[in-house]
Amino acid sequence: MAAARVNPERLHRELVIRGWNGSDLALRARLSPATISAALQGRPISTTTLRKMVLALTRQPKIDGIDELVA
Repeated sequence: MAAARVNPERLHRELVIRGWNGSDLALRARLSPATISAALQGRPISTTTLRKMVLALTRQPKIDGIDELVA
């Protein structure tokens, strides 16, 4: 099984601009909160897990105007 690392800061930003936290992503991607936590800490995850996360994120658009509020 191949492993991937996500950019934790980018993943966190993607969550914020959707109004989500790690638990929200875990629920929508059908992954465990521990798996999302690992990704947010920069630990390796499987490419299958990465794909599930990406699909969940792309199904939920960002909140309009939130970019101006997020530092």
